[in-house]
Amino acid sequence: MNRPSIVIIAVFVALAARSASAHEYYLMPDSFTPAVGTEVAVDHRLGQKFKGNRLPYIGTWNLRSEIWEEGKKREVAGQDGDRPALKITSSSKQMYSVIHQSNVDFLTFKTWEKFQTYTKKEGLEYALADSENGTKPKIGLLEGYSRFAKTLIAPNGTVEGEDVPTGLKIELIALANPMTLKTGEALPVQLLYQGKPLAGATVKVFVGVGNEFTHRLISNGDGKVEIPGEGPGPYLLNAIHMTEPQSAEAKGKGAHWESFWASLTYRRNQ
Repeated sequence: MNRPSIVIIAVFVALAARSASAHEYYLMPDSFTPAVGTEVAVDHRLGQKFKGNRLPYIGTWNLRSEIWEEGKKREVAGQDGDRPALKITSSSKQMYSVIHQSNVDFLTFKTWEKFQTYTKKEGLEYALADSENGTKPKIGLLEGYSRFAKTLIAPNGTVEGEDVPTGLKIELIALANPMTLKTGEALPVQLLYQGKPLAGATVKVFVGVGNEFTHRLISNGDGKVEIPGEGPGPYLLNAIHMTEPQSAEAKGKGAHWESFWASLTYRRNQ
């Protein structure tokens, strides 16, 4: 690996780690409704209010980078350092998705107050109990985390096609094509974890550029939430699930918790 690549990766990892406990990671196309067959630039972004930092493509960070067209996957990739991270072209006339899965990274909470703020904001209060009863530390608590992001693209604003499960460890799935919804009609979304509905999870909804999240929803017994319709958008959904360490990386580092972050971006017709 040459020195420029090393520098890019170092900056990327530092930025991601610094923002992990506070900011969403999502995919943002330059158009949600491009003409069929035209190139679409897809940014990897980290931040809030749809004004997140544009992160470069880093091959070692991307465990999965795929387009799902008409139920079939196609791997896509950029070059290390590319901004936007991806430039893709699809000939599909149906709605399709682009997904990203990161590798595992780590964040140390230097104070108990920061961990409390993070978990309460994201609906992860259950993770506080082990520190409060002394099973896990309150200072120097280490979290492993990985990102699972998806965006929906509807060529020419098509009402054809549907979102499909792509096998991500945690995944937000639109149960209707957003372009088919009437004014004010909610979009049903299901949150899956390891392929099964995840109940009781907090789903944050961001609507429109420059806005903080406007809704905090809790998934029902089927892992479902109804996303209110508030105009075209764009929309960003975010959900986090935290467990005991599962991955070899998290166990090897001696992490106290491991979290899995799902995001979904899309646009409505109205």
